[in-house]
Amino acid sequence: MTDRTTDLRSQRRWIDKWWVVGLLALAIGVGMRLLSLGLDNWVPVLVGSGFYAITFTALMLRRRRADAREAGLETDDVPVLERRVRRGAVPDDPALRQAMLRLVRRRLKLMRGKLIWVFTAGMLLVFVGLGILLLVRGSVLAAIAWMAIGAGFVGGVWWMRRANIDRFQRMERQLTPSSEHHPVMSPPKGSEQTA
Repeated sequence: MTDRTTDLRSQRRWIDKWWVVGLLALAIGVGMRLLSLGLDNWVPVLVGSGFYAITFTALMLRRRRADAREAGLETDDVPVLERRVRRGAVPDDPALRQAMLRLVRRRLKLMRGKLIWVFTAGMLLVFVGLGILLLVRGSVLAAIAWMAIGAGFVGGVWWMRRANIDRFQRMERQLTPSSEHHPVMSPPKGSEQTA
């Protein structure tokens, strides 16, 4: 076992486990749906929230595995590197630096893609559609609330995307050797200094 592997394993947290993420998604889903549907409909709330929690957890695991493959790490080490990126902590180990650089470049590529905007537009349509449906049913206050939540969601996604792109670009500059950014030019002949 290398020092790198030991270092990454020592920084793993219980909250990084897939089942913990699934339980948190289930709890949040149940809480939000109970607020909107009430306590009388707890069976459909639990079933619907369970479906969304399973879907969310499966998508998160799929992304983690793809990140791990790209970075050359174990799946459980991806959250450790994500925390280091958020903190701006550049590792000393050259192999770990390369793994982190590959992860950062993958995330930048995904964030600059169109999929995030397709997801955001789809969610906005859901919120606006629900708002219009509530307006038609006569619930003006609930309709305005859902449309405001949708606008807040889209604004939050845009802000988080921008902040994460800035963070990943900073980390990419820190991890990239300076020769990749600006090639080192040799001094012209005859201008060498003697000590």
